[in-house]
Amino acid sequence: MKSAIFLYQYLLTLKKHSQKGFTLIELLVSLIISGLIISTLLYVVVDLVSLDNREARLNQVQLDTKRALDYITNDLQEAVYIYQDPAAISAQLTGDSRFPTPDANTFPVLAFWRIDPVDNLPDCTTGSLAFQSTCQVLSIRRATYTLVVYIQRNNDGNRNWPGQSRLIRYELTKYSDINTLAIRPGYKDPTDSTVANSSFETWTSDGVPSGNAAVLVDYIASPDLELNRAPLADAGAPCSSYGNDGATTPVNLYSITPTTASSTANTSFFACIRNPDPDNDPTTTNRANQDVYVFLRGAAQGEGDSRQYGYSESTSLPLLETQVLVRGIIDKNL
Repeated sequence: MKSAIFLYQYLLTLKKHSQKGFTLIELLVSLIISGLIISTLLYVVVDLVSLDNREARLNQVQLDTKRALDYITNDLQEAVYIYQDPAAISAQLTGDSRFPTPDANTFPVLAFWRIDPVDNLPDCTTGSLAFQSTCQVLSIRRATYTLVVYIQRNNDGNRNWPGQSRLIRYELTKYSDINTLAIRPGYKDPTDSTVANSSFETWTSDGVPSGNAAVLVDYIASPDLELNRAPLADAGAPCSSYGNDGATTPVNLYSITPTTASSTANTSFFACIRNPDPDNDPTTTNRANQDVYVFLRGAAQGEGDSRQYGYSESTSLPLLETQVLVRGIIDKNL
């Protein structure tokens, strides 16, 4: 009998213990601790993903900027004459609807003539005598001169180009149709001595030009955005460190373009161009090959999203630099 009573009490106690659970306070504490742990893990994961996206974007923009600089370098290697004042040449092209509208957001940086090979020549034995004569000369030269201008344009609300600024390459080739040898509107051959102002140095357009323009690269640092502007080491005159002619009264061998570039402004895309005639005296015999230093800096943050990926001054991309020796030279004295 006592054994039965003991077994009944044991089973009743076991049943009571099996019905016990967590209290409401214990559940709340557990939820709070779990929430803190999960929130911390999510924050770390989101921060790592954001950091990875930022670094990937920085690397991609830097790669695109390097490719653009290489393209400009290859272009300049075929040049025969580089203008020290690209704005003066740009003024000759503003009538062209394809040329960027000149305003406070447009900065012409490079203007030069380059040699372009001519392929797929037409049949020079047919057509008028003038056509045959021109065609035969072209078949011997196998090249023409092309005017090239590089322009930096700040973000102007164009959704296709959301970067701070972009580089535009404009070119004015000689022929609009190689089969008919039709001269492109506005083009004037800089080597045609029979036409006024046809030299490289004094060139002016022949009417309203009709060239071609295309964006070379987007996401270039804006010249007037403080976030991506690191002062250059050479205060005030970035081109002066490349020396002078060594004379008692030295002459600066290089000039900067655009002229607004300094140690703290327009430092995202500019160039130092050697003067082909340092003393500006065409009667002297001191002409030499031109060379040019080109500087370019990208910006991964677009217009208006500088804080999206945690960009700051410490994440600004470095300024890329290259030097190009121009192969051709005008009126060189041996």
